[in-house]
Amino acid sequence: MDTFIKSIVITGVSSGIGLCTCEKFLKKGYLVFGSVRKKSDALRLKKHFGKNFVPLIFDVTDIKKINVGVTIVKDHIGKNNLTALINNAGIAVLGPLEFIKPLEFQKQMETNLIGVLHCVQAFLPLLGSTNKKPKVKKGRIINISSALGGKIGYPFYGAYCSSKHALEGFSETLRRELTIHKIFVSVIAPGAIQTPIWDKADKESVHEKYEGTVYKNAYNRMLFDMTKLASNGLKPETVATKIIHAVETPNPKFRYTFISEFTLNLLYFAPRILIDKLVTKYLGLVKK
Repeated sequence: MDTFIKSIVITGVSSGIGLCTCEKFLKKGYLVFGSVRKKSDALRLKKHFGKNFVPLIFDVTDIKKINVGVTIVKDHIGKNNLTALINNAGIAVLGPLEFIKPLEFQKQMETNLIGVLHCVQAFLPLLGSTNKKPKVKKGRIINISSALGGKIGYPFYGAYCSSKHALEGFSETLRRELTIHKIFVSVIAPGAIQTPIWDKADKESVHEKYEGTVYKNAYNRMLFDMTKLASNGLKPETVATKIIHAVETPNPKFRYTFISEFTLNLLYFAPRILIDKLVTKYLGLVKK
């Protein structure tokens, strides 16, 4: 008879939200499987976290390597169901949609959306989708979105917002479909976070990239604001605490956000013409 094991799979644990979430679950006694893309990160985290951390080396766009990860998890948990799958891995591709390269846009969608689909389909059996025993507790799926990026389009975040809008629709549909398996799906939607995703985006989208276009000044203004917001943003630990709640509470909500519902509704339901004027004027996108 297999010993009951509380186990979590978290994608993208090399830094930021994934790393903090990994650490918090380990402190609560979970067996944590964390995905990274580099072997050096796997060795570093294994040394740091110890025996209850099992690194999985895969990119969420690589189905073959994901399936290798599934086999590793299955070997560790035996006949137990996986407690939760946390789809955290993501990237941010920035730039005006007029000039952003289709391959960059494709990379954004493949990582932030198709990668989630790959992981959901691969790990669903371990979450209990094929377990027909009526009293067996099923696992949960937690997808990391964005409070505003998943609801509102913002200049130069077009690729990123597209991926998060799509993820929200994907997650809502998945939640309803998986009721047949009694598997809960939740979305965690933080605002600006102190996380390397924006540092990486800034390095990849240098200020000179759109130097010769009409977007030059507005794009640089956005980059400046992005850096400022990130430095003053939520700590990853705060988001990790909410993720744990979504995994452990008896009745999880579908969407958890870190800005007030009033503010979110004000932005979402305000007349589009008003939001357009405020945003375009602030960034200097209005021709004088």
